[in-house]
Amino acid sequence: MPQVLDHAVDGIEEYDTPVPRWWLYLFYGTIVWAIGYMIAYPSWFGPGQSGWHQNGAWVAEVDAHDKAHPKPGGDTLMAHVIGDATAIAAGKQVFAQNCAACHGPEGKGLIGPNLTDETWLYGGKPEQIAKTITEGAPKGMPAWGPILGPTKIPQAAAFVYSLSHH
Repeated sequence: MPQVLDHAVDGIEEYDTPVPRWWLYLFYGTIVWAIGYMIAYPSWFGPGQSGWHQNGAWVAEVDAHDKAHPKPGGDTLMAHVIGDATAIAAGKQVFAQNCAACHGPEGKGLIGPNLTDETWLYGGKPEQIAKTITEGAPKGMPAWGPILGPTKIPQAAAFVYSLSHH
């Protein structure tokens, strides 16, 4: 039978009631299970008995994604479009639809800077042009990467590059 403890607050008495045995068994069982889980599976202390760790799988997944979807403006993308008449013609269409409003239909500049001279604000190499198109620039150049995608950005960069390097 539970005993009443010696103190009371505001007329409320406290009983010395033990925790039910089933609750204690469940609690101790959970502790044993957690220790076994940390030994068997990856946790704070290491890769576990299987030796598997999610970081290796994550790195492999990222590498596979990067190979399947190269970043716009990378050397491999830009190398095959610079000087390619088909890519430059496609880039001219992309430029007319998206860029001419600020840079003018011939790239000589309106609101945006002139793209036909040798002066470049953010770099005049094809990779730098593609990066500027993808990420945008301060003072009004929006990031076109999500809108144009990895196919149209190298084409637009090839056309813009051809404007000043005829």
